[in-house]
Amino acid sequence: MKALRHFILVGAPASGKGTQGRFLSETFGLNPLSTGSLLRREVEKCSELGHQVNYYMSNAMLVPDQLVNDVVRGWLADMGDRPWLLDGYPRTVAQAENLDHFLNSRGDSVDVVVWMDVSRELIEQRICRRRECSTCGHIVQDANARVCSECGGEMVTRKDDNLEAFARRWADFEAMTLPVARYYEARGKVVKMTINSERDAADVSRELAQKLEDFRRSH
Repeated sequence: MKALRHFILVGAPASGKGTQGRFLSETFGLNPLSTGSLLRREVEKCSELGHQVNYYMSNAMLVPDQLVNDVVRGWLADMGDRPWLLDGYPRTVAQAENLDHFLNSRGDSVDVVVWMDVSRELIEQRICRRRECSTCGHIVQDANARVCSECGGEMVTRKDDNLEAFARRWADFEAMTLPVARYYEARGKVVKMTINSERDAADVSRELAQKLEDFRRSH
């Protein structure tokens, strides 16, 4: 049995990835990577990669696989032997294959993929209720929330929190990211959390921790 050190987190929008990603990072001492944040950081650095990334992001276009792969590879190289968690990457099977090739070339591999398998109906309910603090980003499932309990800021509805926008994001998830989960599932690396009704986040975290321990013991 070896320790779990290299994690990937996959799931649809509003599936609880943010909450469980923080839990995993704290529990396993992981360095989390948000691909979106990393791409924005490259743009802010005005690096050559950043200039290329900025062209696509400023035109509301998907950043090509090769650019994203290059940015993530640089981050992983900087990580060295430290444990990590990837959230938002790989987003396509092509990116997953590229990641595996890169890790294999270093004598490394993905240890486990946590799949937040949450029903579409439940996510739609969450989106209709979700409010976010305009100051600190704190999120609650309360459509009537007006004041942030964390910082006192104004609670607002996110621009993309409507069913029309979600339908497009769900279609993208099914077309591109769901096959990534299937890709790793076929390789015996997936721990799946199937959720069809609302549950307390701490309860989900406890079940996830147990499933990961069972996975570790069996590998």
